[in-house]
Amino acid sequence: MIVRNFTDIDIEEASKITRLVWGDLYAKESEILQKVIYDFTLKYYYLNNKFSFALDDEGLKGLIFASLKTDKNNSVENFKTEIQTLSDNDKVTALNLLDYVENTGKEVKSVMNEDDLMMGLFISTQKGGGKMLLSKLFETAQENSIKNIYLWTDTTCDYDYYQKNKFTCVKEIESHVNNKKINTLIFKTELEKKE
Repeated sequence: MIVRNFTDIDIEEASKITRLVWGDLYAKESEILQKVIYDFTLKYYYLNNKFSFALDDEGLKGLIFASLKTDKNNSVENFKTEIQTLSDNDKVTALNLLDYVENTGKEVKSVMNEDDLMMGLFISTQKGGGKMLLSKLFETAQENSIKNIYLWTDTTCDYDYYQKNKFTCVKEIESHVNNKKINTLIFKTELEKKE
């Protein structure tokens, strides 16, 4: 297994593993909406190639995306255009997800400094792969004088994983996504200074 920088070429394969890992979240939705959601999620968080990595073992087995507070792309505008072809119900679901993701991102950015990173997406289907991806991100962040890494997750995910890997919960927010109440958690880890 190797950890390398994620590239645009990886998007299609990454969408498949994202769907594999998160499949239950949107299992009741149309196939078209599911593809739109998984593709959008990847494109939304893939903001900074320097801090985005792929776990490769004769095919993509995981990914981790992180970005600076000021990084931006055009994924939201593209998403809004793309969902115009969806049914009215699918459009409502898609816009609800967009609101949740954008509002949560704003909450995270409100506690960040300019020289911090936000981890936006982290998935591994390979045992031990998550540790390898986190290690590469921490190493690269330290080399670039990043002081803190933030992330958000919610109570539908395995958020204990972050606590086991030196992240501390700094904020909890009650959220609603597609008429379901969930708690969103913002975590932070401070990086050791590189000597």
